Amino acid sequence: MTTRLNYDFFIPSTVNGADFSAGLTKLFDTPMDQRRVDYGAFYFDVSDAEARNGQTVGLVSRHRMRNLPPTGDSQTGSLDRLTLSDHQSVAEPCAFLYDSELNIVVLQRSPHVSHAAFARLVNWAADTAFIFLPVLNEDAMTRLEKLRKLRRFVLTVASPQAAEYLDGLESSLKGLAPFVRELAGSRVRIDVGVLPKSQYLSKDAILHAIGALFDRLDDERLEKLEVDGEDEEGNNHIVDFIDGQFRGHEALAETAPRHTDIGLLKDAIRKAFENSHIYLSTHLRARAAQAQQVAVAG
Repeated sequence: MTTRLNYDFFIPSTVNGADFSAGLTKLFDTPMDQRRVDYGAFYFDVSDAEARNGQTVGLVSRHRMRNLPPTGDSQTGSLDRLTLSDHQSVAEPCAFLYDSELNIVVLQRSPHVSHAAFARLVNWAADTAFIFLPVLNEDAMTRLEKLRKLRRFVLTVASPQAAEYLDGLESSLKGLAPFVRELAGSRVRIDVGVLPKSQYLSKDAILHAIGALFDRLDDERLEKLEVDGEDEEGNNHIVDFIDGQFRGHEALAETAPRHTDIGLLKDAIRKAFENSHIYLSTHLRARAAQAQQVAVAG
């Protein structure tokens, strides 16, 4: 059976204009036994990094130190204790790629490692405050860039565990979780707008919220994520971020090994980036040119 690996694309951004390449360098200069963000029962780290031709490829892993799973026997059905030494873990790796020319981070999608976990590692090592903004499909991103006055932000979550869903977000949206839990709510609709026509919403805050939700855009519990506003001519537009994300894919052959092959993960993410390079370079350079035109006009 062919396995398909999925990839998300991000632009690392910070308010003070810090260089993400320098942040990665500081992370890799940290000794391996200290290069982690530790939560006790598990920790995250970065390993197996290679840098060449302006690209860094490596692994971000979640390491389980407690509540380890048993091994199973497909013939007898027996479950046996997994025996590890105290310093060993059950690692759940995913590949990442950073291209310094385009300032793009590519991250293999994983239920165990989020883009926020990767950003947290770099921020910890380099004392920075990077957030990862998602790269969107050209249509959605173009429409968003044309909006000068954002008027409305709509988010709908439908789940029996709606409070837990909100609580798991790396965003101020998690502040709503206790209230939703008290109400035992299972469907939450957040609709934020403005009253006077001269006012508009913060675009930076909206991008931050979208970044926190990006890993969940294909989650059926997230029913709606929309932003609408006005362009320079005063025309109203609605941007749907559920259908607006840019993704990459790479299929592994049926002959792929049973155990996780680190080299295979790194080769696959390189191919996924190369397959997307034309779109990314054209799209991002067009955005930069547009931003420069706006700056000159201002």
